[in-house]
Amino acid sequence: MIRRSLALVALATSLLLAPAAASASPLDIPAAAPPQFRAALRAKLHMKERRSSAELRIDLGKQHGYRLMVVGEANVVAFVALDEREISQGSHSRLLDSISQVATAYVTHGIVTPTRIEGSFGRFGSVAVRFRPSGRTSTEALHRCRGQRGYVTRYGAFVGNVRFTGERKYVAVRAHRARGRVRGPRHVHCRRGRSVRPLSHRRSSGSRSGGGRASLFAEHRTATAGTEVLAFQVGDIALLLALAEESLGRMAILHYALEIVSGSVISHDDALTSATLAPPRPFHGKGIYEAAPDGTKTWSGSLSASFPGRPRLALTGPEFATTLEAGF
Repeated sequence: MIRRSLALVALATSLLLAPAAASASPLDIPAAAPPQFRAALRAKLHMKERRSSAELRIDLGKQHGYRLMVVGEANVVAFVALDEREISQGSHSRLLDSISQVATAYVTHGIVTPTRIEGSFGRFGSVAVRFRPSGRTSTEALHRCRGQRGYVTRYGAFVGNVRFTGERKYVAVRAHRARGRVRGPRHVHCRRGRSVRPLSHRRSSGSRSGGGRASLFAEHRTATAGTEVLAFQVGDIALLLALAEESLGRMAILHYALEIVSGSVISHDDALTSATLAPPRPFHGKGIYEAAPDGTKTWSGSLSASFPGRPRLALTGPEFATTLEAGF
């Protein structure tokens, strides 16, 4: 299974939702996420702090409420369907309002160069295009770096063939020319380490997790598929992430749902023997954690999420292994 390509799911959604002025790489957790969450998710997704290869993106427009694109980096190619019906990004006048992202990425190994993308998605389709620059470029400085201005983006069009048909034809693309861009580093020299101002906490009444930290992790995995649910609570800010992946030989299908919200979503007792996860949309229902005196743990309830091409995927069940942690 293409584990490292999980980062491509984060790339797809943060491409669209990170503020335009943010300097974070598009292959990264959204720039609005608090530092604690960004570090935890990078570790979970096996993501490096800084990337050095070019990142190519083809914009394929919208269909039935989904924004479609092809993204390539190194030797990985992904066709991405982002559910714009589930996107929300609140005002940044406060520390953090809500961010919701739901996407499905079809990921394969292929050929990616600064001027070319080729890859096969099996029965779903394929991409074989070349980049034709328009001459328009933009540069992006990195605050931690010195050298020649960090990143440069070249704009233009990709010409060739893109064809893709999703499950039950929820999307269908036939394109020979589409707008796009190539973004790459430009002699970047980064200083190590950076002091980060601690995230301010606001106490929320009625919640055991409101004044400290809590995390809940549930995972179910087989030889060819896996589903994971991660919930982090820091003060009264919560991050929830659901990942479902399926290996289809030379490619993988990755479903991704992210919610960052002001509010408490994890409630638990002091002994950490029971907890309830009650996230807002794009999630549905609740997850219930229970730990028996003999060490047996259960993860039950109605918690689910809907992804492009995969409606109402269950995120609980007896097959899940679950961990609950809390601190101050």
